[in-house]
Amino acid sequence: MNNNTTNNVQLAHQTPLFQAVYKLYVAWHVRCETIPKKDRFTIGQKTESLLLDVLILVVTAYHTKEPQRKREILDKANVSLECAKITIRLAKDVKALEQRWYVEYESRLQEIGKQLGGWMRQTQNSPFK
Repeated sequence: MNNNTTNNVQLAHQTPLFQAVYKLYVAWHVRCETIPKKDRFTIGQKTESLLLDVLILVVTAYHTKEPQRKREILDKANVSLECAKITIRLAKDVKALEQRWYVEYESRLQEIGKQLGGWMRQTQNSPFK
């Protein structure tokens, strides 16, 4: 791997969006240990998987040069984020997740959504981003 590639990988991991998704994943992973076993291996794991998808798609979009492809990747990240919002709300509604944790995660998801939406708008408005 050349020096330029190494620098790009480090920068992808330093973006505010990546950091926000990463921290949410870690928090959810820890919280999953307290989710009832019957829900941990369904809602818990599915949410974990969706958050990992968002993380991977953010890094992939960061490294994608072609604008149309970048937009497609960001759209996929947005869909995965929306699905994570739904599974977290579902966890609250089936009483697998306490209201206070739901409020914290929902707040984080909203912030991530704003960041992702901003990137999507920026990419859509500029063919060179």
